[in-house]
Amino acid sequence: MTTISKFIAKSLVGLMLLPTLLLAETQKSDTTIRYNNKLVKIEENKDQIKVKVLDANCPNDSTAYKQLYEGIFSDGKSYETWSVMESMGIQLPNFGKNKHRKHHQSYHMDPHYAGFGIGFASLIDKNDKRTTQIPLKADETTEWFINFIEHCYPILSNRLALVTGLGINWRTFNVDGNIHLVDNNGVTELLDAPAGVNYSISRLKVTRLTLPLLLEWQPGFIRSGFISCGVEAGIKTYSSYRVKYVNAQGDKVDKIEDHGLNTNPLSLDAMAKIGLGDISIFAKYGLVDVFESGKGYNVRPVSIGLMLNF
Repeated sequence: MTTISKFIAKSLVGLMLLPTLLLAETQKSDTTIRYNNKLVKIEENKDQIKVKVLDANCPNDSTAYKQLYEGIFSDGKSYETWSVMESMGIQLPNFGKNKHRKHHQSYHMDPHYAGFGIGFASLIDKNDKRTTQIPLKADETTEWFINFIEHCYPILSNRLALVTGLGINWRTFNVDGNIHLVDNNGVTELLDAPAGVNYSISRLKVTRLTLPLLLEWQPGFIRSGFISCGVEAGIKTYSSYRVKYVNAQGDKVDKIEDHGLNTNPLSLDAMAKIGLGDISIFAKYGLVDVFESGKGYNVRPVSIGLMLNF
């Protein structure tokens, strides 16, 4: 079996068995995974998300795990630190740099999966039209992600390659109106807010680990240009439904009403990107419903946005 054949087989198995990447975890809001001798820890609560990447194969016996990356993300703010060398297999956010070294002079194709992306999201029905079942605030329904691992397997003259990797994705669906999603006897549905309550925020947020299988083409006649398309599988690590309002006593209320709402544990999106250098435009089309079959609305996610590649 050739190297490419082995890669395709392993990638397809990975897409089907993505849940096996997860290690045992006791806290419902925390996730730990091991990938390519790296340990990725995700800690999430209603105020912030903390992501750590550690080297699980550290040569220093006195240090069990060496921290390579830490990112802390909250509403409107972020803090990131990097302490990683390129040879460790994690991408550095150093735009425009020459990634090649002398021992890689025969390989001249850089993939474009690792990076940071943000865009607008929406929900569509079975007819591929924007759904009216769940009204959304268009300007506040978003998707953003960090892809921190990428691997490239050239196929044809360093112009065509299979690309895979690992990332973290957050989708936020802000509901429009004084309504909220609730689990009613095992089925997720929209209900009016309780009497006397006016929601300022009513939103569903879903966090996933993502694993792509993409085909990337770099034509050459357009300097640093590329086109990439394929699928991106995901597994849910955390979800929450959050509401904010002012009660009758004038106190601000900010609470998580639910952590499940029958959101689908697995996702699969068709994905396409076109870019120039370190900047690209992405579009995603959901192939799997947001909610489990028979347990919620038959709606799928779509999104479009910008990405900065590491």
